[in-house]
Amino acid sequence: MKNIVYVENKYFVAVTHNGFKLTNIETKEKHYLSFEDVEILIFDNSQCYLSAKVIEKCADNKIGLLFCDRGHSPLSVLESVYGQQNRFERLKCQLSASSKVKGRLWRKIVISKIINQAVCLEKIGAEKESTEVLKSMTKTVTDHDVHNNEACAARLYFKKLFGGDFKRGRTTDLENAGLNYGYAILRALIRRNLVLKGFEPSIGIHHASTENPFNLSDDIIEPYRPFVDYYVFKNILPTKHETLESDDRKNIIKVLLNKCVIDNHVMYLQDAIELTIDSFVSSIEAGSSGRIKLPTFIEGGD
Repeated sequence: MKNIVYVENKYFVAVTHNGFKLTNIETKEKHYLSFEDVEILIFDNSQCYLSAKVIEKCADNKIGLLFCDRGHSPLSVLESVYGQQNRFERLKCQLSASSKVKGRLWRKIVISKIINQAVCLEKIGAEKESTEVLKSMTKTVTDHDVHNNEACAARLYFKKLFGGDFKRGRTTDLENAGLNYGYAILRALIRRNLVLKGFEPSIGIHHASTENPFNLSDDIIEPYRPFVDYYVFKNILPTKHETLESDDRKNIIKVLLNKCVIDNHVMYLQDAIELTIDSFVSSIEAGSSGRIKLPTFIEGGD
């Protein structure tokens, strides 16, 4: 598994003959990373600098570049579409996917998400009645989720996870700030992998906002959200911080190092995302939802 490199201090990032050199502008301390060990570089300091060669080498080695805004939220992801000889064919396939296939894929995604939400509640010790209600909802999910079981499950789930006063969407409380940051990191990683596979991230199978360039990313992220939820509950809330701090953001990125079960194998979330996208592409190309691979929590794991 490759590394997610979080650059938060005042660094100048340059290129050596086989990797990156990160120099702390204030202390002059240097760190070296080989290209083959890096999955994505996350810049979370407006006073970081990088050479044009860094961008070139990231494109050559399929390394993602993610830049955060002053509020520390992911702002821009740089991806390269060069060298993707099958991009046009993949795009045609994506655009021609039938409503039937998209509906069945969305059904599987929603069921996987709700199951993971139920397991998340089990892991934090929530009452069995709530988890059983969630599990029962999976039995009535239809193609395209026409009854909106996903939203119904979410309302119950978040109140049991963070308390009855919790409201999803607030940006100032620690819970929402942690979730938003974790989701944004996953979303950026998913988008990057979709682009590398030749898919257009704005064309979703369920999400279809004309103002959202991440529709497909927002479809695929759904079964992975409960892993962020659980991580925030276990690792961020105990800090009692009033707002999300720098150490919290660095901590949340570690969710990608958590393990899950996917296709009967134990994988890091970071690697599982790639498998999910590979299987999604295969499903679209084959015109069958049966090939999609989605994650579950490790039974009895933390």
